[in-house]
Amino acid sequence: MALKKLSVPEEAVIRKDFHDIWDSKMARSTLITVSLMLVIAIPVIFLIIIVNTPANQINGADKLMKMLPPSAQNFNLKQATFYIMTNSLFPMFFLMIPLMSSSVTAACSFVGEREHGTLETLLLTPMKPKQLFGAKVKGCVMLSAVITAISFAAFAIVTSVGDILLHLPFFFSWSWLVLILLFAPAVTVLGVMFMVLASAKSKSYVEAVQTSGYIVIPLILLFLGEFVGLFALNAVVFLIISAVIIVLDVIIGEIAARSFRMEKLLK
Repeated sequence: MALKKLSVPEEAVIRKDFHDIWDSKMARSTLITVSLMLVIAIPVIFLIIIVNTPANQINGADKLMKMLPPSAQNFNLKQATFYIMTNSLFPMFFLMIPLMSSSVTAACSFVGEREHGTLETLLLTPMKPKQLFGAKVKGCVMLSAVITAISFAAFAIVTSVGDILLHLPFFFSWSWLVLILLFAPAVTVLGVMFMVLASAKSKSYVEAVQTSGYIVIPLILLFLGEFVGLFALNAVVFLIISAVIIVLDVIIGEIAARSFRMEKLLK
């Protein structure tokens, strides 16, 4: 979807969706609570445990040390544990944010219109269905991107504190760069497009959000595969996966755009 200046009707639709999402107590609490848990609460808990647990009481020490890349072989056990958490577990938590935020915002934007009885009003606007679809998708992607950016900033602060306490180098790497610039945006668009398709069959906002759980499963399996030693995730692998997701975004986006018919949504 090419980036271009928003028209006045598109801006109006996006502002309306932002307002509706923020006014929805369920959507607002989900976006805030889940984000805080994934990028602040859980990393802080892990950090407290690692800092205060004696090194000889950390389980699976041998396995942890084997997971370290050659550049980190000189780390002690506590440093190794936090390093692995930062580069293997925390990326999964972080990527849950764009998936969650895009699913919640899209569910509220598309299914919420039908629940609140405001979908009929949109039919009276001068916008064509394709323009309306584009405006709603852009709004969901923009809001999700803002939430993801703020979440990463909070996560970076927590992780940087851990690096300082454990005398580790700054956590940001090529892998995180690909995650931020390509993987997260691709996942955001995927979550929105998936939800557009799901909204046509969902009877309520809650049902639509529950359906989004299916797209989380591949992400969990991806990082689980690294933990059990099936493969190693790095910047190149993330780059390839991002490219695959972008292709899926284009394909699913075309399907979603063609299926966006007001008569279907009004049923």
